[in-house]
Amino acid sequence: MIDWMSYLSVVSTLGFVVFFAVGPGSIPWMITAELFSQGPRPSAMAIAVLVNWMANFVVGIGFPSMKAELENYTFLPFSVFLAIFWIFTYKKVPETKNKTFEEICALFRHGNGSDTASTHGQSESTTDIEIQSRSGGNERKEQ
Repeated sequence: MIDWMSYLSVVSTLGFVVFFAVGPGSIPWMITAELFSQGPRPSAMAIAVLVNWMANFVVGIGFPSMKAELENYTFLPFSVFLAIFWIFTYKKVPETKNKTFEEICALFRHGNGSDTASTHGQSESTTDIEIQSRSGGNERKEQ
Protein backbone atom coordinates (compact mmCIF):
# COMPACT_ATOMS: atom_id res chain seq x y z
CA MET A 1 0.00 0.00 0.00
CA ILE A 2 1.18 3.51 -0.77
CA ASP A 3 1.97 5.51 2.39
CA TRP A 4 0.37 8.77 1.30
CA MET A 5 -2.93 7.08 0.40
CA SER A 6 -3.96 6.84 4.06
CA TYR A 7 -3.49 10.61 4.43
CA LEU A 8 -5.44 11.26 1.23
CA SER A 9 -8.24 9.05 2.55
CA VAL A 10 -8.49 11.03 5.81
CA VAL A 11 -8.38 14.39 4.00
CA SER A 12 -11.01 13.22 1.50
CA THR A 13 -13.32 12.04 4.28
CA LEU A 14 -12.97 15.33 6.17
CA GLY A 15 -13.50 17.27 2.94
CA PHE A 16 -16.69 15.33 2.24
CA VAL A 17 -18.02 16.04 5.74
CA VAL A 18 -17.22 19.76 5.48
CA PHE A 19 -18.72 20.20 2.01
CA PHE A 20 -21.79 18.15 2.90
CA ALA A 21 -22.36 20.25 6.03
CA VAL A 22 -22.24 23.56 4.15
CA GLY A 23 -24.09 22.17 1.11
CA PRO A 24 -26.93 19.66 1.00
CA GLY A 25 -26.66 18.72 4.68
CA SER A 26 -28.16 22.01 5.78
CA ILE A 27 -31.12 21.94 3.39
CA PRO A 28 -33.55 20.09 5.71
CA TRP A 29 -32.88 22.64 8.45
CA MET A 30 -33.31 25.66 6.18
CA ILE A 31 -36.38 24.44 4.30
CA THR A 32 -38.23 23.61 7.52
CA ALA A 33 -37.59 27.11 8.83
CA GLU A 34 -38.69 28.68 5.54
CA LEU A 35 -41.90 26.68 5.12
CA PHE A 36 -43.40 27.29 8.57
CA SER A 37 -44.32 30.54 10.25
CA GLN A 38 -43.32 31.34 13.82
CA GLY A 39 -46.25 29.56 15.49
CA PRO A 40 -45.92 26.00 14.14
CA ARG A 41 -42.16 26.19 13.49
CA PRO A 42 -41.01 24.59 16.79
CA SER A 43 -43.31 21.59 16.28
CA ALA A 44 -42.27 21.26 12.64
CA MET A 45 -38.59 21.41 13.60
CA ALA A 46 -39.14 18.78 16.30
CA ILE A 47 -40.79 16.44 13.79
CA ALA A 48 -38.06 17.11 11.21
CA VAL A 49 -35.31 16.36 13.75
CA LEU A 50 -37.12 13.18 14.86
CA VAL A 51 -37.42 11.96 11.26
CA ASN A 52 -33.79 12.89 10.56
CA TRP A 53 -32.45 10.96 13.56
CA MET A 54 -34.74 7.98 12.89
CA ALA A 55 -33.46 7.80 9.32
CA ASN A 56 -29.86 8.01 10.59
CA PHE A 57 -30.60 5.20 13.06
CA VAL A 58 -32.12 2.97 10.36
CA VAL A 59 -29.13 3.56 8.08
CA GLY A 60 -26.70 2.82 10.92
CA ILE A 61 -28.49 -0.38 11.92
CA GLY A 62 -29.05 -1.60 8.37
CA PHE A 63 -25.68 -0.76 6.84
CA PRO A 64 -23.66 -3.73 8.18
CA SER A 65 -26.15 -6.27 6.84
CA MET A 66 -26.39 -4.37 3.53
CA LYS A 67 -22.59 -4.40 3.28
CA ALA A 68 -22.49 -8.15 3.91
CA GLU A 69 -25.25 -8.81 1.37
CA LEU A 70 -24.47 -6.31 -1.42
CA GLU A 71 -20.67 -6.05 -0.97
CA ASN A 72 -19.38 -3.59 -3.59
CA TYR A 73 -22.91 -2.40 -4.47
CA THR A 74 -23.81 -1.26 -0.96
CA PHE A 75 -24.32 2.36 -1.96
CA LEU A 76 -26.61 1.56 -4.90
CA PRO A 77 -29.84 1.64 -2.80
CA PHE A 78 -28.75 4.98 -1.34
CA SER A 79 -28.21 6.33 -4.85
CA VAL A 80 -31.70 5.21 -5.87
CA PHE A 81 -33.23 6.91 -2.80
CA LEU A 82 -31.22 10.05 -3.54
CA ALA A 83 -32.59 10.16 -7.09
CA ILE A 84 -36.15 9.67 -5.83
CA PHE A 85 -35.80 12.41 -3.19
CA TRP A 86 -34.20 14.77 -5.72
CA ILE A 87 -37.12 14.29 -8.14
CA PHE A 88 -39.62 14.78 -5.30
CA THR A 89 -37.90 17.98 -4.20
CA TYR A 90 -37.71 19.29 -7.75
CA LYS A 91 -41.38 18.58 -8.45
CA LYS A 92 -43.08 19.29 -5.10
CA VAL A 93 -41.04 21.75 -3.00
CA PRO A 94 -41.72 25.34 -4.06
CA GLU A 95 -39.19 28.12 -4.51
CA THR A 96 -39.34 30.22 -1.33
CA LYS A 97 -37.03 33.08 -2.28
CA ASN A 98 -38.66 36.50 -1.68
CA LYS A 99 -42.02 34.90 -0.83
CA THR A 100 -44.16 35.39 2.28
CA PHE A 101 -45.56 32.47 4.28
CA GLU A 102 -48.98 33.16 2.78
CA GLU A 103 -47.61 32.90 -0.75
CA ILE A 104 -45.85 29.64 0.11
CA CYS A 105 -49.07 28.25 1.63
CA ALA A 106 -50.94 29.26 -1.52
CA LEU A 107 -48.37 27.38 -3.65
CA PHE A 108 -48.93 24.21 -1.61
CA ARG A 109 -52.69 24.69 -1.58
CA HIS A 110 -52.84 25.05 -5.36
CA GLY A 111 -50.50 22.28 -6.44
CA ASN A 112 -47.18 24.09 -6.26
CA GLY A 113 -47.89 26.65 -8.91
CA SER A 114 -49.61 24.35 -11.37
CA ASP A 115 -53.01 25.25 -12.72
CA THR A 116 -55.10 23.35 -10.14
CA ALA A 117 -56.80 26.43 -8.69
CA SER A 118 -59.85 25.85 -10.87
CA THR A 119 -60.40 22.44 -9.26
CA HIS A 120 -60.76 24.20 -5.90
CA GLY A 121 -63.30 26.65 -7.29
CA GLN A 122 -60.90 29.60 -7.27
CA SER A 123 -59.06 31.43 -9.96
CA GLU A 124 -55.48 32.66 -9.86
CA SER A 125 -56.68 36.24 -9.36
CA THR A 126 -58.75 35.21 -6.31
CA THR A 127 -55.67 33.61 -4.77
CA ASP A 128 -53.61 36.74 -5.44
CA ILE A 129 -56.29 38.91 -3.84
CA GLU A 130 -56.34 36.64 -0.77
CA ILE A 131 -52.56 36.88 -0.43
CA GLN A 132 -52.62 40.66 -0.83
CA SER A 133 -55.44 41.08 1.68
CA ARG A 134 -53.67 38.94 4.30
CA SER A 135 -50.43 40.86 3.92
CA GLY A 136 -52.06 44.28 4.09
CA GLY A 137 -52.39 44.82 0.36
CA ASN A 138 -48.87 46.19 -0.05
CA GLU A 139 -47.46 43.07 -1.75
CA ARG A 140 -46.44 43.48 -5.36
CA LYS A 141 -47.26 40.57 -7.64
CA GLU A 142 -44.29 39.50 -9.77
CA GLN A 143 -44.85 37.73 -13.05
